[in-house]
Amino acid sequence: MSFDTFNKDKDEIVKQNLKETIDPEPKKEDEIHSVISSILKSNDMKSEKRKSVTFSLTESQIKKIEEQAQKHGFKTKSKLLAYLIDQM
Repeated sequence: MSFDTFNKDKDEIVKQNLKETIDPEPKKEDEIHSVISSILKSNDMKSEKRKSVTFSLTESQIKKIEEQAQKHGFKTKSKLLAYLIDQM
């Protein structure tokens, strides 16, 4: 019979492994969505004169913006970007 079975350090490792199995840490992607959701709780925008601007984005960046705008109830990508900028 080994006394190593009742090792306190081993018990802590087992507890930590069990905790991670039952309640895993959120993935980085989940954390990003959580942060965006908290920022975008309301999408009311101030009424102010608008000016058009042009800038370049990659196709993947545009796709991400489209997905987030749709997910959070913005009618356009521009409204999402404007809201994010207002929150800075």
